[in-house]
This record gives sequence, C-alpha cells and structure tokens, in this order.
Amino acid sequence: MNLLAFRYFLEVAKTLNFSKTSETLNISQPGLSQQMMSLENELGIKLLNRSTRKVMLTEEGEYLVKSLQPSFEHIENVIRELKENQQLPSASLRIATVPSAASNLIPIALKQLRSEMLDFEFNLQEVTSLKAVELVESQRCHLAFIRTPIDAKRLDDLGLHMLEFERHPLQVIVSAEHPIAGKSSVDLYDLRNEPFIHYDEKEAPSLFYLLERACLSAGFIPNTIGGGPEILTISTLVSNGLGITLMPRDMYHLIQSHRIKAIDIDGDQSYSSISAIWKKASYVPLVTKRFLDILQGFEITSST
Repeated sequence: MNLLAFRYFLEVAKTLNFSKTSETLNISQPGLSQQMMSLENELGIKLLNRSTRKVMLTEEGEYLVKSLQPSFEHIENVIRELKENQQLPSASLRIATVPSAASNLIPIALKQLRSEMLDFEFNLQEVTSLKAVELVESQRCHLAFIRTPIDAKRLDDLGLHMLEFERHPLQVIVSAEHPIAGKSSVDLYDLRNEPFIHYDEKEAPSLFYLLERACLSAGFIPNTIGGGPEILTISTLVSNGLGITLMPRDMYHLIQSHRIKAIDIDGDQSYSSISAIWKKASYVPLVTKRFLDILQGFEITSST
C-alpha cells in the first residue's frame, strides 16, 4: 500500500483542485492524477468525482478523509516537535478552557493527576468556547473545556470527542437593588419587559442560544440592550442596574458579588454544562490519556 498516495489524496481533498495541489506537492498534474487513479484502483472504490469544471469527494472519499486526517496530522506534529526540540518532548498538557471550568473542575482533576504523575507540565489558557474548539481542532491544545453546545454533532463533524459533566439550571441574575432581588423564584414571563444583557452569539453561542430558548419557551423574545462574551463584564453591567440576564448556576457561583442576586426560574427546564473535547486520533499522549481517564469519573454522558 502506497502511503504517499494517501498523503496526496488528503491534499487533493483539502483544495479540490488538482492544479493547486500539484503546485503545493511539487508534483506534475498528470502525475498527481495518475496517483489518484492508482489509489482508487488499489482500493476498488471511487474517491473523487472529476469533471472539466470541478472536483468533488464521493461519500467514500469523505469517509476516508475523516478517518485518515487525524493520523497524518499526528505524524506531522511528531516530526515538527522533534525538529523544533531536537529531542523527545517533555510530557505536557495544554488545556484551553472557559473560566468556570478553570476554577472548578480542572484544579481537582489536575491535583489527582499530579498525585499519579509528577513528571509533567501543564498550561491553561482561558478563552471563549469558540476559541477553545479552534485550539483543539488545530491541535495547539491537547484538550479543552467548553460550554456544551446545543448541536453536539458539529463537534463530531470537526473530528472531536466530547465528554459532558454536571448540568446546572439557568437562573435569573439581577442587581441587588432590583425589585425582585429578594425573591427565591420567579416566572420568567413576568420579566418579558425587562432589558436583557445578552451573550455574544459568535463567541458564546451555547449561552446565547440557552437564553434565547428559555425566553422563547416562556413566551417572549428578550428585549436585548447589549452584551458580550465575558461573564464578569455581563455581571458588572447587571450589578449597575443596566439590565438582567440568565446565567447557569455554576457561572454565578464564580462571581461571588454581593451586588447581584440569582433567582430560580419557575418551571424552567433549561440547563447548561461544561464538556471536555479532544481530537479524535489513533494516538493520544500518555499524560493526556491519563487526564481523560480521571475526567471519566466526573462524566454524566458522552458523545463521539
């Protein structure tokens, strides 16, 4: 089996352009075409639909790309690390995370890992969920902790595993001076005329859609006056009486401010959770694998 032909195929699949791929690989276009035809003949399946105007992957081609890409990316990463370090890289764990996981889940898991494996380093990078997905997908981080997305299938399409942890109910967050601040629970519909501090749809999509869905389920569209991706910014806006918001209980516990209050929502079944994600690959570094084993103890559901 000619592994170089598979490498050529992955490049063709990336560009869907034989001319561009031949330039990138420094191979003639007829030679590249011959490599693809030989590979299809050897496998006995058609991988590419070619015409004079465009190139498209067949279903079998898409499956092969999805199956092979992680392995070739791993090979390239290993070679790059060896070249850069001129030696075997030390055991390290690069983690991208949203703030709530950085303060709650990760320290507990790292403490347990440290008790089992002393010879490793770790680096935490606090980012939005969107950025965390990007860092893991590009393999700049070994794993990440994000707000569980509404559509977990997208993670699977990106070649990522997902492990979900404890779910927390949404609560109404108001200023300590707000008229309802002393209540233990509230009907969300009664707040339909309140100004809402929202989440950024691009940077914090899970929280954005959770708030939208909760309000729509209550029978209204939130009257949004502003927002952003950072929970401290949003909580500061709320504490100054500029509006109210909805926030998962675990996020509210991070803020620890006497200037805002959290109120339960009557009858609402909206929940949010943190999930760990990592790249699907045939090889996972030992320290990452052990860390994932530890995280299994916190899991409630899993998706692949």
